Amino acid sequence: MKKLLFATFLLSVGVFVFGQEAGSFKDLIASGTTKRDFVLASDHFTANILVDPDDSKTVLLAAGLFSDDVERITGHKPDVKNKMDAISSDCVIIGSIEGSDIIKKLIKKKKIDIAEIKGKWESCLIQVVNNPLPGVDRALVIAGSDRRGTAYGVFELSKQMGVSPWYYFADVSLKKKDKIYIKAGRYIQQPPSVKYRGIFINDEMWGLRPWAMYTLAPGEGKGIGPTTHKKIFELLLRLKANLLWPAMHQQTRPFNYYEENRVVADEYGIVMGSSHIEPMLRNNIAGAEWDAEYPDEPWDYVNNRDHIYTYWKKRIKENGKYENMYTVGKRGKDDEAGSDITVEVLEEIFTDQREILRKWVNKDIEKVPQLLIPYTEVLDLYNEGLKVPDDVIICWPDDNFGNIRQLPDKKEQQRSGGSGVYYHFQWLNGRTTAYTWLYTTPLGLTWTEMKKAYDHNVRKLWIVNVGDIKPAEIGIEHFLQMAWDINEFRENTPMKFLMDWASREFGEAYASKIADIMEKHYELGYARRPESMMMFDAAKNKHSWEWFSLVNYNDEAQKRVDQYDILINEVDEIYESLPLKMKDSFFQMVLYNVKCAGLQNKKILYAQKSNIYGKQSRSSAARYASMAQQAEDEINAIIHHYNRELVTVGDKWDHMASLSGPWDGQWQQWAMPPVSYYAGNGVQEMRIGTEGGDEKILPGFSVYNKDMRFIDLYNTGNGVLYWSSDVTNDWIRLSEESGVISDEQRIWVTIDWDRVPKGMDEEGMITFNWSSSATDSWMNWDHMSEADKEDYMAGAITNKGPGSFYNVKLSVFNPVTPAAGDVVGFVESNGYISIEAEHYSRKADQTHASWNIIRGLGRTGNSITVLPTNIPSNSSPEDITSKSPHLEYDIYTFTEGEVTIDFNCIPSNPINSDHGLRIAVSFDDGKPMIVSHSLGRNVMDNLMKLRATLDMGNEGPHTLKVWMVDPGVILDKIIINTGGVRDSYLGPPESLNHNVPVVSEY
Repeated sequence: MKKLLFATFLLSVGVFVFGQEAGSFKDLIASGTTKRDFVLASDHFTANILVDPDDSKTVLLAAGLFSDDVERITGHKPDVKNKMDAISSDCVIIGSIEGSDIIKKLIKKKKIDIAEIKGKWESCLIQVVNNPLPGVDRALVIAGSDRRGTAYGVFELSKQMGVSPWYYFADVSLKKKDKIYIKAGRYIQQPPSVKYRGIFINDEMWGLRPWAMYTLAPGEGKGIGPTTHKKIFELLLRLKANLLWPAMHQQTRPFNYYEENRVVADEYGIVMGSSHIEPMLRNNIAGAEWDAEYPDEPWDYVNNRDHIYTYWKKRIKENGKYENMYTVGKRGKDDEAGSDITVEVLEEIFTDQREILRKWVNKDIEKVPQLLIPYTEVLDLYNEGLKVPDDVIICWPDDNFGNIRQLPDKKEQQRSGGSGVYYHFQWLNGRTTAYTWLYTTPLGLTWTEMKKAYDHNVRKLWIVNVGDIKPAEIGIEHFLQMAWDINEFRENTPMKFLMDWASREFGEAYASKIADIMEKHYELGYARRPESMMMFDAAKNKHSWEWFSLVNYNDEAQKRVDQYDILINEVDEIYESLPLKMKDSFFQMVLYNVKCAGLQNKKILYAQKSNIYGKQSRSSAARYASMAQQAEDEINAIIHHYNRELVTVGDKWDHMASLSGPWDGQWQQWAMPPVSYYAGNGVQEMRIGTEGGDEKILPGFSVYNKDMRFIDLYNTGNGVLYWSSDVTNDWIRLSEESGVISDEQRIWVTIDWDRVPKGMDEEGMITFNWSSSATDSWMNWDHMSEADKEDYMAGAITNKGPGSFYNVKLSVFNPVTPAAGDVVGFVESNGYISIEAEHYSRKADQTHASWNIIRGLGRTGNSITVLPTNIPSNSSPEDITSKSPHLEYDIYTFTEGEVTIDFNCIPSNPINSDHGLRIAVSFDDGKPMIVSHSLGRNVMDNLMKLRATLDMGNEGPHTLKVWMVDPGVILDKIIINTGGVRDSYLGPPESLNHNVPVVSEY
């Protein structure tokens, strides 16, 4: 009957002009209308949607969701029809070129030309066609090369209409419209850059699983069943993803526990795979499928091969008819190394697994998607000579913190199976190196690593571990957009992505501010993740939390708090100003990440201050303890709001938001560090604390850095005290000269350089006097006797209660030459030169490679690296000087001889065995000296140091040159230590760059 029905299509008339140039697939919606544009919806009309009922279920499902999307935008729902009866004169035709007889008829009658998409993976044609069918005047044709290509075309149109991919998973408000017009023309969606693109739901027991279990689908039990998976699969299609590794953590029911799960996956066109510990679609975590089916039997292929073989075969017999990607090989249970696994055993396993796949999936094994994930010990075995079948995808893992461990060399890039990447946005290892709560991975890091992978021909598979999906929405979309169209990401433009994303979700008025907030959030989070602010070493039974210095570099810890306070205030202001309908999506995707990260830092850093200040008997210690507790209380309030009190969706996400823990009663990341509740004891008494920690002298002041230093005046007792100050020189400036203290007051010291005499070491003195009464007489330097002054300077006069005083010495560096206005570049001050690596004076690129700034990647700003990365290393002096691009930094030093230079780098891994982690450095015209990675990679600090010792020669102007030796090294900060670098987490702040010339290339 269906064939007879569609035979009438042969009567259709009209002419299609082949060779018509395709327009941009990203520009489908017309702002107004012309007679040529297609009217999808108007005041009194909504076009029907026509599909072939025998087309793929994925296509039919996408058509239905598209109808829902039109209704969401316009309030009018298009009818979805599968036959010609009462079809509207203008209609939407949706179908795949192989599955829809309607599309086939349009092709046969030359109404559409599918030459550019036929036989291609996940491609699509969208075209406005005149007189396509009998009784149809015009049609908007959406024709996919396959079922997913069709769906992606449909959902691209939905997105451009105003339906965010996150409309459900982040409650993004819809942009209501009365009319929707589609531009006339012909549009081609090309195949994706990466064939398989997807996410891995992992460590879901604190968010996704309880949400599904208690809120969305309580009837489906302790797992993630078909109701939840339908939402996940729809999200993946809208994001142009096609692959899912399902949740598999302990006590979560395995994906295949629900028989409907695999059916739903097929309906949505999602390829199912499994992680590195789940070969052959089998969940082997403790308490899961192996334990259920073979209790008490060893997960040991040497001694229990037959049962493991049968166990794998059973799953493939059940699932082999669906579209899957099969993980091959074997690891131990519970994400641990397998004691039975050797090179020989793994090769035997490959043979057995492929025998099963040939029998139950496809006799042509090369048509069965398979992958090996050489994770941890398996990577070692691979590098020992493991022979992997050539058609198997090798999926290279990162180090769990976003730095890819190894990429294919030239020979491996020629493998027919190709390569993939297993990436992480979160990671759980059981203790405190985990980061499973907030999303803080910089977009610049994702771009750097994934672009590097793509350039090394890693184009078959990209998958990222996303935990609970939320709150990693931004990162997920960025990752999948890169995988879909790498051409849009040839350069690293995180601000453009953030601007485009924020404009789409919240409107252009808010986009710039939101993008700025998120960029700074990623920078601060990369310097140290909020989950890593508190750590616990179980072996030593010891906590660590004192990362940032309280005394050096203007109180590094407080500066971090201040930066987060700015972000917290900014997100609060935006949240309050947003229309009600946008508040919940902003809360989930922006505010929750930014504010919780800031509050976690405030909690730990204020606790650190409380603990140390208590030991100093500062009466402010209890106040800092209270502020730390307040920060923790605010985090819990935000989590409660997320779960129960969102302003438009109420408790839709109940149980989704939580801190990660406790786990086995040993989770330590969320503990409060020790605090002091000391609030003063006895009568008031003033003491001082200074920057640098020496109460008698401040770190130096340099005319080349325009330094400022702090002095803390604090009370050890109860009650207020009164203080005043005096200075020995009129060029010493204090932020406050007198005041009243209840617990503490910070005084900032600066220098009036116009008044400072010229000299290398000019000295001065600040004196502080205090009293318990405002009427007491105070010390004044001008009224002191010369003898008292001498005793005071010698330290003979000490604090003896009210009326006594403290002295703080200082020295300034203001040499006659060179004048600050004359010197060029970065000048040595206080025993160091600190340079943000991207702030070079000049760079010399080569035709094949150049230094490029990586925006949005760095602990204190941006970073810089050589691109592209698929170039040879240069290790001989001749090759370095003739072939390697290099950077130049103008500096001026007052030190002679040897200096230590630390190059703070992103903790990348060597690209592969053909490369190392090396640079070469020289001063002036000296011979480049190779500097190798030797000081360790710290992924918790996101820091790798390369250290060099060089003879600088005489004092004066110099040029520091940095040469590429190995591609893949990313420079973040350069610290030339001439003897004055102090302890800190981030290193000295950048030295002032004097008379910076215009950056040039030559």
